[in-house]
Amino acid sequence: MAGIMAFGFYKVGKGIREQNELAREKMWSRIHLIPLLQAEEDRDLVRKHFADVAREKALLGTETSAYNGDRFVRPTFAVTPQHVTK
Repeated sequence: MAGIMAFGFYKVGKGIREQNELAREKMWSRIHLIPLLQAEEDRDLVRKHFADVAREKALLGTETSAYNGDRFVRPTFAVTPQHVTK
């Protein structure tokens, strides 16, 4: 009886080690795929950006800017809280 139990525990331990190894392999494969997936996403975002710029130029005739001018002007005011809590 003890021999059968020892053999069973041996097989269970081997199975647990195999599952750990498969999980480790899965993790490392995902780690190595992250740069490839990120590059694919970056290419997609660049393609969408240039399509948006081209669509904007076709609709408006010129490229527009979200700012009034090309130079940066530092704000001359700061908002401070009225009630200071400690």
